[in-house]
Amino acid sequence: MNGRNMITVLAIGVFLVGVTAQAPAQQCGWLLGQDLPGTSGTVYATATWDPDGPGPEPEQLVVGGDFSTAGGVTVNYIARWDGTSWQPLGTGMDSTVWALTVYNGELIAGGYFTTAGGVTCNHIARWNGSVWQALGTGMNSNVYALTVYNGELIAGGNFTTAGGVTCRKIARWNGTSWQALGTGIAGSVPPNVNALTVYNSELIAGGNITTAGGVSCNNIARWNGTSWQALGTGMSGGGYPYVYALTVYNGELIAGGNFTTAGGVTVNYIARWDATSWQPLGTGMSGTPYHDVLALTVYNAELIAGGKFTTAGGVAVNRIARWDGTSWQSLGTGVSGPTNPYVCALTVYNGELIAGGFFTTAGGNVSAYSARWTCTGACCQPDRSCAVTTEAVCTGVWHGEWSSCNPNPCPRAGDFDADGDVDIEDFNALAACLAGCQQPLGQGCEPGDMDADGDVDLVDFAQFQRAFGQ
Repeated sequence: MNGRNMITVLAIGVFLVGVTAQAPAQQCGWLLGQDLPGTSGTVYATATWDPDGPGPEPEQLVVGGDFSTAGGVTVNYIARWDGTSWQPLGTGMDSTVWALTVYNGELIAGGYFTTAGGVTCNHIARWNGSVWQALGTGMNSNVYALTVYNGELIAGGNFTTAGGVTCRKIARWNGTSWQALGTGIAGSVPPNVNALTVYNSELIAGGNITTAGGVSCNNIARWNGTSWQALGTGMSGGGYPYVYALTVYNGELIAGGNFTTAGGVTVNYIARWDATSWQPLGTGMSGTPYHDVLALTVYNAELIAGGKFTTAGGVAVNRIARWDGTSWQSLGTGVSGPTNPYVCALTVYNGELIAGGFFTTAGGNVSAYSARWTCTGACCQPDRSCAVTTEAVCTGVWHGEWSSCNPNPCPRAGDFDADGDVDIEDFNALAACLAGCQQPLGQGCEPGDMDADGDVDLVDFAQFQRAFGQ
């Protein structure tokens, strides 16, 4: 064997060893706590809000809960993350924030508080980017859930009046005043509305409720714009049945909470509604001593559930799990600490999954009450090199989570037809793109920009000649 062949064999051997070492590497995981400095107490609500809508300012992450500081900054129950650090929203609130949403470009917060930014607002307030303002005279008790339906803001909780109008546990704001949704929600014990979403053009409300608009509904109901209706026979079991979370996944309504049956079917704390009947998601959740599902969202085409459970579909998950449409899987080692931890808030921000709740570690990393889960993939950078990054930091073309730089998905310089070589077909394409120095690239001419300086000129032609035939 000659020296050149020996070097080639050794190089292939080193390459294969590298591939073997990298193959089992996890491409999704919980980031270190310093990547999202924690709060001083429980995070109950998460949302994203863009301060200037379609303008140049980036979207921001907002969290609400029972805390006074975030990342060491005084914020008073609500804070915004600008991608680098936590910032306050005015002087914050005087008590706990339970719910967040965006309505008419403004951030809406609901909760136990009665003032926001020093302004009397009674359990609900709006932030326009500069100051907090009231929505009428607010509610006479707590707001636990918020959403938008038919161009109106919907609030749910344990209040009985909104803006002085009788609105049992649920109300709508049209931009100027509060109004009821029929006769509202009732129950045999003091009822609450804890979850809201929109499905099939109807408003869905969940909580510990027995009737909506006088119709028996068993903890979940739908509003079609004029009247309340049940979703099958609703939820039961679990000792004290309750719907805590709602979302939509793969065209189906997903409900999570403290219940063991839905529509008479055993589901174990989470169920899906296909517009006709309730169905389980695998064998559902379990845990000791708690098993409730408290939060739901969708991330990377998978359903994410958070709560107090420790197993999902028989798999150890530790309070957060993902459903791929067929089975439950863990997100690393989940979250833990202190006593009886839980995840009660989920959202997606900047390509990452954000979890909030009552916990101090995520994936073994210190993460006080909030954490970031992210997935890496192949990024074709502007210079055509391939790097494994997160979607958030990729400055070129991201090929999706779990994608790899081996084989390299990035187009080779000069290879216009992506057939693995630089030949006469590529030369013809280069000739059509040769516009000259500092001239804008034509459509499809990127492979001809050999030196990645933004044009196709004689320098690129010279480099193309050297690559020709390879």
